[in-house]
Amino acid sequence: MAAVKGAKVVGAPFDNKVEVVRVIYDFAVDGGEVEDNTLLTADGSILVRCIGVDVIAALTSGGSATVEVGKGTSGAEFITAEAYTSFTLAGFYASESAAFAKLATTNVINMGIAGAALTAGKMEFIFEICQA
Repeated sequence: MAAVKGAKVVGAPFDNKVEVVRVIYDFAVDGGEVEDNTLLTADGSILVRCIGVDVIAALTSGGSATVEVGKGTSGAEFITAEAYTSFTLAGFYASESAAFAKLATTNVINMGIAGAALTAGKMEFIFEICQA
């Protein structure tokens, strides 16, 4: 498992506030191998919801790559094995679930690449964090 260069460690915001956290996956920096890529790591008990994905540069692949986003190494709470072609240039991909995932200390949210490697692309993941 790798971590994207812009991965964040997040804790609970103060006084029941909500925090918006943005993490960028960039093929030119992070590569596109078939693997899980950590986007967030919890520093305490938190609730996380994926608001969506802003596509800065379209994803490409020489095969049938899919992308999923969720808790842990096989989680897909937010995006379930979506074809890379769904993430088109200047598009916004809304999360498939409005539900929160509960994370304990050191739990992670990953972007999984499966099926085939990605060969290009850049996306900004937008998360909402609050106290558990």
